[in-house]
Amino acid sequence: MIAIRNTALLLWGFRPSLVLPLPKEAFPKTSLGKIQRALLRRRLEEGALDAHIRHANEIATRYFGKLQPAESEAEQAVAGIFADMFSLPCDAIGANSSFFDLGGTSLDILKLKHMLERRFDCAPLPVLDILTHPIVRRLAARLEAGRETGGAAYDPIVTLQSSGAKTPLFCVHPGVGEVLVFVSLAQYFVNERPFHALRARGFNEGESHFTDFNEMVAAYVAAIRGRQARGPYAIAGYSYGGAVAFEIAKALEADGERVDFVGIFNLPPHIRHRMSEFDPVKGAVHLAFFLSLIDRRQADELPDKLRALPDQDFRRWLIDHAPPERLAELDLDLEKFTAWSLLAHSLTSMGSSYEPSGSVRSLSVFYAHPLYGNKADWLNDELRRWDDFSREPNHYIEVDGEHNTMLDTRHVAGFQAALRQELDCVLNGQ
Repeated sequence: MIAIRNTALLLWGFRPSLVLPLPKEAFPKTSLGKIQRALLRRRLEEGALDAHIRHANEIATRYFGKLQPAESEAEQAVAGIFADMFSLPCDAIGANSSFFDLGGTSLDILKLKHMLERRFDCAPLPVLDILTHPIVRRLAARLEAGRETGGAAYDPIVTLQSSGAKTPLFCVHPGVGEVLVFVSLAQYFVNERPFHALRARGFNEGESHFTDFNEMVAAYVAAIRGRQARGPYAIAGYSYGGAVAFEIAKALEADGERVDFVGIFNLPPHIRHRMSEFDPVKGAVHLAFFLSLIDRRQADELPDKLRALPDQDFRRWLIDHAPPERLAELDLDLEKFTAWSLLAHSLTSMGSSYEPSGSVRSLSVFYAHPLYGNKADWLNDELRRWDDFSREPNHYIEVDGEHNTMLDTRHVAGFQAALRQELDCVLNGQ
């Protein structure tokens, strides 16, 4: 139902307040077989479908648990905000309701952030606080407590979806370091398998960047094993994260663990020469393009133009020329963009010395249009080089979109279907 709500939001610009599964015989039809929508609506409004609504609510309660009433003033305020955002009655939101289980998207996170800051009159709320406290009661407690001095200890793992009995999936961030790109994708795994994202170090106050690729991999392996002590494991990575996922899988296998799924989202094994092209200017432009602050033509043309500017003015130029509404959506200003671009540059700098070696059992490589060139050459000349780093045949799965759009709202529905099918196939239907 979450997937249906989000798809309706993507295609028609609104999120349905009610998604009601009905048997075929409940749809009134004309003699020509067309659904009589007006009659169906009237039956809903008159209560003729109440039994189906109760049945759907029973199933939801079985999966998500019985609603616990919001008790404190803060809990009631957060629950009210959730109800407003998702066009639901207040009594449909409880203290144990989860932002993600309700179908929250990456853009919803930023909207929620602004609404919470206004309602609670608090200092800027880190996005990570919402990602790690998505349940009404936990988020309310976090808001009441305020930000802890010095911040919490760094934990790479952000759990975007916690339900389901199948093997959990761990997805590594792309080269910008952030995990918001996985939010919409994770919602398709509700009640199927937990979905954990790995976020780079350096976003939180007082955190230093990773300075060594192996240090980063070791930190992620430790975090994964802390969340899932034993295999089999399912690891994936988007773009830059694909190389990290490959190294994580190797490390887990070296520890004697089974890694049954290694997913690579549109990245060839040899990235050193690509990463070495990313000086601070090109890296900032790439980040701006990834965040939709500039278009594709600007992404190609701006690096040479901005290199002529003095000192750090290239970042100011990008912010000054970005769409104001997009900056507001992302809660970005020059200071935040500068910090983010420095973090991203630290990641690409580590990648500029990376050279793959060794092997894993097999890989599932999902490929979309590359940033440059055509898809056929990208597949045959670049991506198939992963065959040199696996002991068994790899799977190559074509998906829609371009490198930077393959997980966005236009293409995530198709991508998730391909990913879930491949996971079930490789993991033998766990």
